Amino acid sequence: MADTAILGTIVKIVGLKGEVKLLPAPDFWLNALAADALDVVGQTGERRTVHVARRRPKGETFILKFDGIDTAEAAERLIGSSLEVSLEALGGATPPDELLPCQLIGLDVALRDGTPFGVVVDMLLGSAQDCLVIEKDAERYLVPYVPDIVRKISIEDGMIEIDPPEGLLDLRW
Repeated sequence: MADTAILGTIVKIVGLKGEVKLLPAPDFWLNALAADALDVVGQTGERRTVHVARRRPKGETFILKFDGIDTAEAAERLIGSSLEVSLEALGGATPPDELLPCQLIGLDVALRDGTPFGVVVDMLLGSAQDCLVIEKDAERYLVPYVPDIVRKISIEDGMIEIDPPEGLLDLRW
Protein backbone atom coordinates (compact mmCIF):
# COMPACT_ATOMS: atom_id res chain seq x y z
CA MET A 1 0.00 0.00 0.00
CA ALA A 2 1.32 3.41 -0.93
CA ASP A 3 1.13 6.38 1.39
CA THR A 4 1.31 8.78 -1.56
CA ALA A 5 -1.45 9.38 -4.08
CA ILE A 6 -0.47 10.37 -7.60
CA LEU A 7 -3.11 12.93 -8.51
CA GLY A 8 -2.16 13.38 -12.15
CA THR A 9 0.34 14.55 -14.72
CA ILE A 10 1.05 18.13 -15.73
CA VAL A 11 0.64 18.01 -19.51
CA LYS A 12 0.94 21.61 -20.73
CA ILE A 13 1.06 25.26 -19.83
CA VAL A 14 -1.99 27.48 -20.15
CA GLY A 15 -1.49 31.17 -20.87
CA LEU A 16 1.43 33.34 -19.83
CA LYS A 17 0.97 33.61 -16.05
CA GLY A 18 2.14 30.19 -14.90
CA GLU A 19 -1.02 28.11 -15.13
CA VAL A 20 -0.74 24.42 -16.01
CA LYS A 21 -3.13 21.71 -17.17
CA LEU A 22 -3.41 18.60 -14.96
CA LEU A 23 -4.54 15.30 -16.47
CA PRO A 24 -6.03 13.44 -13.48
CA ALA A 25 -4.73 9.98 -12.55
CA PRO A 26 -6.78 7.15 -10.97
CA ASP A 27 -5.87 8.36 -7.44
CA PHE A 28 -7.27 11.86 -8.09
CA TRP A 29 -10.00 13.34 -5.91
CA LEU A 30 -10.90 17.02 -6.10
CA ASN A 31 -10.44 17.89 -2.42
CA ALA A 32 -6.80 16.76 -2.57
CA LEU A 33 -6.01 20.02 -4.35
CA ALA A 34 -6.76 21.81 -1.05
CA ALA A 35 -3.89 20.01 0.73
CA ASP A 36 -1.44 22.28 2.51
CA ALA A 37 1.42 20.81 0.51
CA LEU A 38 1.48 18.94 -2.75
CA ASP A 39 4.61 17.68 -4.46
CA VAL A 40 5.47 18.17 -8.10
CA VAL A 41 7.75 15.26 -8.96
CA GLY A 42 9.84 15.59 -12.10
CA GLN A 43 10.68 12.79 -14.50
CA THR A 44 14.13 12.41 -12.92
CA GLY A 45 12.72 12.30 -9.37
CA GLU A 46 13.31 15.87 -8.23
CA ARG A 47 10.56 17.09 -5.89
CA ARG A 48 9.16 20.57 -5.36
CA THR A 49 6.50 21.35 -2.76
CA VAL A 50 3.69 23.52 -4.11
CA HIS A 51 0.37 24.96 -3.02
CA VAL A 52 -2.60 25.40 -5.35
CA ALA A 53 -3.57 29.07 -5.44
CA ARG A 54 -6.42 28.59 -7.94
CA ARG A 55 -8.07 25.78 -9.84
CA ARG A 56 -10.77 25.38 -12.43
CA PRO A 57 -12.13 22.42 -14.36
CA LYS A 58 -11.53 22.22 -18.10
CA GLY A 59 -13.36 19.22 -19.54
CA GLU A 60 -11.80 16.11 -18.02
CA THR A 61 -8.74 18.08 -16.86
CA PHE A 62 -8.01 20.89 -14.39
CA ILE A 63 -6.24 24.19 -14.86
CA LEU A 64 -4.06 24.91 -11.82
CA LYS A 65 -2.15 27.95 -10.66
CA PHE A 66 0.56 27.25 -8.07
CA ASP A 67 1.89 29.88 -5.67
CA GLY A 68 5.32 31.03 -6.87
CA ILE A 69 4.93 29.79 -10.46
CA ASP A 70 4.16 33.07 -12.18
CA THR A 71 5.51 32.79 -15.71
CA ALA A 72 5.03 30.52 -18.69
CA GLU A 73 8.75 29.68 -18.52
CA ALA A 74 8.50 28.51 -14.90
CA ALA A 75 5.35 26.52 -15.69
CA GLU A 76 6.95 24.92 -18.75
CA ARG A 77 9.59 23.30 -16.51
CA LEU A 78 6.77 21.36 -14.81
CA ILE A 79 5.47 19.65 -17.97
CA GLY A 80 5.68 15.87 -17.63
CA SER A 81 5.85 16.03 -13.84
CA SER A 82 3.39 14.23 -11.61
CA LEU A 83 1.39 15.95 -8.86
CA GLU A 84 1.42 13.92 -5.65
CA VAL A 85 0.02 14.19 -2.13
CA SER A 86 0.97 12.34 1.03
CA LEU A 87 -2.05 10.51 2.47
CA GLU A 88 -0.57 10.96 5.95
CA ALA A 89 -0.16 14.72 5.66
CA LEU A 90 -3.27 16.00 3.92
CA GLY A 91 -3.41 19.18 5.98
CA GLY A 92 -6.38 21.22 4.73
CA ALA A 93 -7.60 18.51 2.34
CA THR A 94 -10.53 16.24 3.11
CA PRO A 95 -9.65 12.56 2.64
CA PRO A 96 -11.58 10.72 -0.06
CA ASP A 97 -14.72 8.80 0.87
CA GLU A 98 -13.53 5.65 -0.91
CA LEU A 99 -10.22 3.84 -0.92
CA LEU A 100 -7.88 4.96 -3.67
CA PRO A 101 -6.16 2.53 -6.05
CA CYS A 102 -2.79 3.42 -4.47
CA GLN A 103 -4.14 2.16 -1.12
CA LEU A 104 -5.11 -1.23 -2.58
CA ILE A 105 -2.02 -1.95 -4.67
CA GLY A 106 0.38 -4.13 -2.71
CA LEU A 107 -2.24 -5.67 -0.43
CA ASP A 108 -2.26 -9.45 -0.02
CA VAL A 109 -5.36 -11.27 -1.22
CA ALA A 110 -6.88 -14.31 0.46
CA LEU A 111 -9.91 -16.42 -0.31
CA ARG A 112 -12.82 -16.41 2.11
CA ASP A 113 -11.54 -19.59 3.79
CA GLY A 114 -8.21 -17.84 4.51
CA THR A 115 -6.20 -19.48 1.70
CA PRO A 116 -3.62 -16.97 0.41
CA PHE A 117 -4.26 -16.17 -3.25
CA GLY A 118 -1.93 -13.40 -4.44
CA VAL A 119 -1.14 -9.69 -4.36
CA VAL A 120 -2.94 -6.70 -5.90
CA VAL A 121 -0.52 -5.30 -8.49
CA ASP A 122 -2.78 -2.89 -10.36
CA MET A 123 -6.34 -1.74 -10.79
CA LEU A 124 -8.32 -1.30 -13.99
CA LEU A 125 -10.82 1.52 -13.77
CA GLY A 126 -13.87 1.10 -15.95
CA SER A 127 -17.03 3.04 -16.58
CA ALA A 128 -19.22 0.14 -15.42
CA GLN A 129 -16.97 -1.36 -12.73
CA ASP A 130 -13.40 -1.45 -11.53
CA CYS A 131 -11.27 -4.61 -11.39
CA LEU A 132 -8.39 -5.59 -9.15
CA VAL A 133 -5.42 -7.05 -11.00
CA ILE A 134 -4.11 -9.83 -8.77
CA GLU A 135 -0.82 -11.58 -9.40
CA LYS A 136 -0.14 -15.14 -8.28
CA ASP A 137 2.73 -17.32 -9.46
CA ALA A 138 3.58 -14.92 -12.33
CA GLU A 139 0.01 -15.05 -13.66
CA ARG A 140 -2.55 -12.26 -13.46
CA TYR A 141 -6.24 -12.45 -12.64
CA LEU A 142 -8.94 -9.80 -13.01
CA VAL A 143 -11.32 -9.70 -10.07
CA PRO A 144 -14.29 -7.31 -10.18
CA TYR A 145 -14.08 -4.76 -7.36
CA VAL A 146 -17.65 -5.26 -6.17
CA PRO A 147 -18.99 -5.99 -2.65
CA ASP A 148 -20.29 -9.46 -3.61
CA ILE A 149 -16.73 -10.56 -4.45
CA VAL A 150 -14.45 -8.25 -2.43
CA ARG A 151 -15.83 -9.10 0.99
CA LYS A 152 -13.37 -7.38 3.33
CA ILE A 153 -10.50 -4.90 3.08
CA SER A 154 -8.16 -4.31 5.99
CA ILE A 155 -5.60 -1.62 5.23
CA GLU A 156 -4.12 -2.08 8.73
CA ASP A 157 -3.52 -5.81 8.15
CA GLY A 158 -2.56 -5.34 4.49
CA MET A 159 -5.22 -7.83 3.42
CA ILE A 160 -8.18 -8.18 1.08
CA GLU A 161 -10.60 -11.09 1.39
CA ILE A 162 -12.38 -12.22 -1.77
CA ASP A 163 -15.20 -14.68 -2.40
CA PRO A 164 -15.11 -15.22 -6.18
CA PRO A 165 -17.89 -17.08 -7.96
CA GLU A 166 -17.05 -20.49 -9.36
CA GLY A 167 -14.87 -20.27 -12.44
CA LEU A 168 -13.71 -16.66 -12.01
CA LEU A 169 -10.21 -17.64 -10.94
CA ASP A 170 -9.89 -20.07 -13.85
CA LEU A 171 -9.62 -17.03 -16.14
CA ARG A 172 -6.16 -15.57 -16.60
CA TRP A 173 -5.42 -12.11 -17.89
